[in-house]
Amino acid sequence: MANLCEPPRRPAARASLLSGWLRRSGRFSRQLTQRFTFARALASRPFRLLWLGQTISNLGNNVFSLALAWQVLLMTHSATAMGLILMARLIPNLAFVLIGGVAADRLPRRSIVLWSDGLRGLVLLSVTVLGVVGLLQLWLLVVESLIFGIVEGFFNPALMSLPPELVGKEELPSANALTALSLNLAGLVGPALGALLIALAGPFSAFALDAVSFFISMLLLFPVPIVERHRRSEQGQLGSSALALREDAEGEEENLVRGRLWELRAGLQKVLQDLGEGLVYVRRSRWIWVTLLSATVGNVCFIATLAVSMPKLVQVVYGQGAGFLGLLETAEAIGSLLSILLLGVVLRLGRRGLLAYLFLMLSAAGVLAFGLIPAALALWLAPLASILVGFGLTFFNTVYFTILQEQVPGDKLGRVISLDTIGSLGLAPLGQVLGGILTDRLGAATVFLLFGSLALGNCLYPLLVREVRETL
Repeated sequence: MANLCEPPRRPAARASLLSGWLRRSGRFSRQLTQRFTFARALASRPFRLLWLGQTISNLGNNVFSLALAWQVLLMTHSATAMGLILMARLIPNLAFVLIGGVAADRLPRRSIVLWSDGLRGLVLLSVTVLGVVGLLQLWLLVVESLIFGIVEGFFNPALMSLPPELVGKEELPSANALTALSLNLAGLVGPALGALLIALAGPFSAFALDAVSFFISMLLLFPVPIVERHRRSEQGQLGSSALALREDAEGEEENLVRGRLWELRAGLQKVLQDLGEGLVYVRRSRWIWVTLLSATVGNVCFIATLAVSMPKLVQVVYGQGAGFLGLLETAEAIGSLLSILLLGVVLRLGRRGLLAYLFLMLSAAGVLAFGLIPAALALWLAPLASILVGFGLTFFNTVYFTILQEQVPGDKLGRVISLDTIGSLGLAPLGQVLGGILTDRLGAATVFLLFGSLALGNCLYPLLVREVRETL
């Protein structure tokens, strides 16, 4: 809350400091882009602000993810409970992501991202306070996950559709490489910072840090210009029709209600029409839906192991604590950073998608390796497996989304990304449930062996499809 007694000059002083910092960051970005071609997108000030804010937010997310996994394990000693938390976040995400895709194509994407960050910050701050005062229970974490899932259904399509508005087409590979760099720098530092905070002040200090990171990201987005996404001609038609209804009503309440209902029905029909256009485009693009089918199976495997079973593998099989779990996540980020060094060259080559599938097989091999590593060698070999996982997943995702942004028309991109999300994650709740139940029944090592083998075989199917080979 603002301090009413504060002198009027202090906000101006803070604004001057902020604008001066932004000018200095702009000069630094220009120098950086001259030295490193992969950083060319940072020459755009709007993208630079978006990237910086999301980097800070991603750092908080990685700190929170580690703390959440460890807090749930301490509260329940169950992998099934962790699966429940993840499922509570994913199912509403999938339920709302199609609407989120339509919103990303019709509303200002910057505003969707900004207010999504603010809302998640408030929710997480509330959870932190409940934890500190000793009132936090598992069902409250489930509610938090539900809210995050709904918000992210709008946030993710808007965020992934935003770079083409902020940089030119020739800078898109740079923007996507920088986005991957942001995720993996946060993945490199976040788990280590999370483990340190857990050791020094407990998991709720990590929760608080993530809440603050959302607010910082929100503030950095305010200077980013808004690009209007709605179709003015369609809105004009709807508005004129509604006006005619209101004029004919001559103040009668019944006709006014009919006019409101007509507007609502017309709006819903337009949403369904927009969704239908996106579905038709994906159905006609075989390389997209074949990749989605493969990603659906792959995500079941990766979520069941890396997201659900990993904390118990570390605690029960390897006999380690939160610090080692943070080390594995940091090692995964190192692998991702190594892939980015290669992406700067590969994104300009032809047939880059085929190479991406080969590297995705490395990730599957890393998952399989976790189940084979004995406890005596875990300190040395498990981080190497994490590096393989991070390298392959980041390489594949960055290449795929770059090709998607290049091939899909801009007015359909938000809807296609939403369909991509709901398609690739459609069976992920099954992975969360199976991962938790099988880990508690068969053991974490067995789960990694089963799903790692399935993920490895799943990488081969898309390479047999001609359209995938030709497009990628």
